[in-house]
Amino acid sequence: MQAGRICARSNISRWFLIATLLLSAVTTWSQAPPVVLEGIELIPRLKITGTVGSLFRIEFTDSVAQTNGWTTLKNVILPSNPFVFIDTNPPNFMKRFYRVTSDPRPLPMIWINPGTFTLGSPASEEDRFSDEGKQTRVTISKGFWVGQFEVTQLEYLFVTGVNPSAFPDDLTRPVETVKWKDATNYCSKLTEQDRQAGRLPSGYAYRLPTEAEWEYVARAGTDTRFSYGDDPGYTELNSYAWCGANTGDITHPVGTKLANPWGLHDVHGNVWEWCSDWYADSYGGGHIVDPVGPVTGVDRVIRGGSWKGLFRFCRSASRGSSLPLQAGDNVGFRVVLAAIAP
Repeated sequence: MQAGRICARSNISRWFLIATLLLSAVTTWSQAPPVVLEGIELIPRLKITGTVGSLFRIEFTDSVAQTNGWTTLKNVILPSNPFVFIDTNPPNFMKRFYRVTSDPRPLPMIWINPGTFTLGSPASEEDRFSDEGKQTRVTISKGFWVGQFEVTQLEYLFVTGVNPSAFPDDLTRPVETVKWKDATNYCSKLTEQDRQAGRLPSGYAYRLPTEAEWEYVARAGTDTRFSYGDDPGYTELNSYAWCGANTGDITHPVGTKLANPWGLHDVHGNVWEWCSDWYADSYGGGHIVDPVGPVTGVDRVIRGGSWKGLFRFCRSASRGSSLPLQAGDNVGFRVVLAAIAP
């Protein structure tokens, strides 16, 4: 697989099903009828063809002239081919247009070259926590792909068939309310699906990032508090993160804030992101290669801060932890595609 191909957004294949409901009635009577005809109710039926198990979005508008005026009616995982969808709540007016769009694939990924960086924060960093030390030099010895965005509800729904999120009205928001095992299961299922579809390079699989990989790509070559600078007064954070007071107490669609220098969005804020490591309350210092964290533990590492956290939690070095069986409405994940260890 060429890096240029996997880094770019793919064009979304679309199938359009336009249905127009027109109603006209002409009644002629030679004499007054014995009853009054008040109306005729028509129920729209949409016939969808496609691969069983595929995710389709059914949208509607009252005017095809307004190209941005489509509203999501329902997301359907195709149970049969063909499948008949019935709009059980048609409008009072006599015309509605429908279309059906397919799942956007594949995941947008960015290639990350090997390199060395400093994990953690210096004792002088403003608003740091003690578990961000000892600072440790880390070498990432092998390149890998990483998700440009946090996994969305649409992507999670396509792979697993469910959407556990607390804010499900917009599927471009990050999936949340997922346990650590839910995230790792998603990676396994996505690996199997993409292998069967011939989308994976030989010997590669999806997984969660290690904590070191996560900070490596979040920093993107920087050693400041954030990937864009130190920002001592948090005056620039609003341009890069859904965090603290700017969120309206909800998650937001991925990629709507500025990216870091390597093109990754939402490494600061929106939702905390699961990592593969067990949590330890300190680093070992020195210089290590490809660390994977402690062998055992109680909590798993989460990184990046969230929509309902303080600004300080969105710093590149900030760490969090959570029980693997705990699912919060501010915890999601992004994926790594990497070579399988021999």
